[in-house]
Amino acid sequence: MDPVTVETAIEDADERLVAAIAGRLALAASEPASAFPVSPARDAAVLRRLTRMTSAPPDTVARLWRALSGDIWVARGLKAVYVAGGDPAQLLLGARGYFGFGVDVIQVLDIREALEKADNASDILACLPWPENAGPGQWWPILNENRFRSLSILAGWPNLPGAPSEAPKVAIVGKLPQEPSGEDDMLATAHDDAFGAERCLQMARLSGEVVARARSLALIRLREFVHADDHRLDIARKAGLDGLRIVGVRPRP
Repeated sequence: MDPVTVETAIEDADERLVAAIAGRLALAASEPASAFPVSPARDAAVLRRLTRMTSAPPDTVARLWRALSGDIWVARGLKAVYVAGGDPAQLLLGARGYFGFGVDVIQVLDIREALEKADNASDILACLPWPENAGPGQWWPILNENRFRSLSILAGWPNLPGAPSEAPKVAIVGKLPQEPSGEDDMLATAHDDAFGAERCLQMARLSGEVVARARSLALIRLREFVHADDHRLDIARKAGLDGLRIVGVRPRP
């Protein structure tokens, strides 16, 4: 095509893109009010579908969708994301990579402070080091404390593209329900004094492995979505995983 035709086509594509964004924002504004302005599971499922239906680079689709989702979530009531722990630059990158630039990202020094903010309301989230990562990621035992038991890990970043077996760098934590996206891993904690977690999981017909430890407390990754009332969790508890409970979900890329 000649340069003028190309330029005209680009302008037309840009106008259709802006119109599509405006239409999507209008649809979001018309959705019924919800107690939870953010749904990471639904978002992951949509993003997965979008990247599979186009020949455009998944990275590009993911970045554009993440930015739009962040603005939609803010419009629906997301107030702030508190960032703490680990490498500040990486965590800020993760917060912006997941939520875009529409949300208010606030950096604090202490992980507990970020968790306290998220525990106060469902419209505030925390962005922390991914718990499977050594060093800064070892904050996860806090989720077993009574005051923080209502919090869950809701997603990880980067979340697309990438190998499902590759651990994220950043965890999104909040006071929201754990929901399936269709392709998920779960995180659970349990007291594993005898270091027999894998055996107990096999007895309960749960596929998983220990990915981190803090003394007798084990962090376990399960390879399927498991509801908190799944009877297999009771079987695993009786087999020796004392206090086994689900603490998070990670929608796979």
